[in-house]
Amino acid sequence: MSIKALIFDFDGTIVDTETPEFESWRLEYAVFGVELPLALWASLIGTTTPGAFEPYSWLESKIGRALNRETLRTRRRAVMMDLIAAERPRPGIEDWLAGGRQRGLNLAVASASRRPWVEQHLTNVALLERFDHLATGDQVERSKPAPDVYLLAAQKLGIAPHEAIAIEDSRNGVAAAKAAGMFTIAVPNPMTVDLDFSEADLRVDSLAGLDLAEAIRRAGG
Repeated sequence: MSIKALIFDFDGTIVDTETPEFESWRLEYAVFGVELPLALWASLIGTTTPGAFEPYSWLESKIGRALNRETLRTRRRAVMMDLIAAERPRPGIEDWLAGGRQRGLNLAVASASRRPWVEQHLTNVALLERFDHLATGDQVERSKPAPDVYLLAAQKLGIAPHEAIAIEDSRNGVAAAKAAGMFTIAVPNPMTVDLDFSEADLRVDSLAGLDLAEAIRRAGG
């Protein structure tokens, strides 16, 4: 088997947008004297599929009244965007992109987020042009943990799914990549570090601590 591509999740994998998002919600909850449990929030990470937890409704249930959601959204989003603007690519990402390119591997993103979001933040860290293709949540029918966005990324690259290594930070993302048939590396971020990643083929604390050649060898390439 030959590995022909590296396919990266975006949020929390390339850039840690997830900690700023949680922090912005945590601060907003604190305005109303409510604590936002990380364990509850973690169920949302890596997917846009509605689950049992919806942050506006949950907060309203705790304070016993309806919120002006538009005001809250605008205020919280401003805080989140300021925090994200200070983020840089996660450790090892730029080295893996350079190493993948040197080895002639195709490079793609497979994200549950919408394309404008991914493009904006990849541009902010000067990485947009490093990728051959972007597969995003607004281009597929089902979000992670369904495999659709990974299958789309493979299709855009013109490869079979088993010819790619997927890099993920969330359980939903790992499930999606594995369902697509890809060798999957879990690289948790501060929001997901305590989750169960036993479904992944390999778990590492950071891509900076994993040699690309070794990852390709483990993937069977």
